[in-house]
Amino acid sequence: MAISEKIYDINLKDIKISKDNVRLTDKEVGIDELAESIEKHGLLQPIVLSGSYGSPPYELIVGQRRFLAHKKLNRNSIRAVFCGKLPDIESKILSLAENMHRVELNHADKVEAITALYLNYNKDDRRVAQELGLPLRTIRDYIKIEEQATSKAKELLRKGNVKKADVKRVIDAAQGDADKADRLLDKMAKLSKYEKARAVNYGKSHPESSDDEIIEEAKKPRMEFTVILNLPKELDNALNKAADQLSMERESVAVTALSEWLEDNGFLRRKVVG
Repeated sequence: MAISEKIYDINLKDIKISKDNVRLTDKEVGIDELAESIEKHGLLQPIVLSGSYGSPPYELIVGQRRFLAHKKLNRNSIRAVFCGKLPDIESKILSLAENMHRVELNHADKVEAITALYLNYNKDDRRVAQELGLPLRTIRDYIKIEEQATSKAKELLRKGNVKKADVKRVIDAAQGDADKADRLLDKMAKLSKYEKARAVNYGKSHPESSDDEIIEEAKKPRMEFTVILNLPKELDNALNKAADQLSMERESVAVTALSEWLEDNGFLRRKVVG
């Protein structure tokens, strides 16, 4: 898909929001602040429209919040570029690729759009990751939540009342028991990050255990060690990026990476629970 370099001033009345725009919820959140910023600094990045200049109406593919902010400011026009006529799936990819890298996009919108791409590509998660330029693990996390999380967990995620990382944890710890997952979700938020990790490990290795037993085991004191590392700037940046995209603590990312390297190179052997 080729986006034109030429920028046009387009009348707001000639623009309609595409059905393939991935932002379906929280459309008005932060619009006042964005409008204030545009009023003060101007529009820093033009919106992207489907079609070609001179043939309205145009479909808005990227920049829905910027468009709404202009309407709030009672502007007559907005700066825009064109990407030609796109198939529906390419429009959704373009919209999602932009919005996935913006932290304010609602989780429910991300899940809906990623799932649509996943099904369109015959459940090829690698293709979805490639199209969006995102880590495969990130894509698999969203698909996992969509396929395995309970209705309660999804609703709490939609409202922003629970962390995606905690939903992933209870899915793993509950081992397919939906009722246990919901009960664990209520208790997981009160645990420390170390206790959460122990809860997941215990739940996975003891699938017959109750939610109370998992929490009790997680709270038992453990011998743990602290290692302080001096990281080069590029590693620190990479660690931050991984933690953000994977919805994990920096320490958890580092421990996972170190554990996998030690295991792959024969320095660490996993305990097999039988």
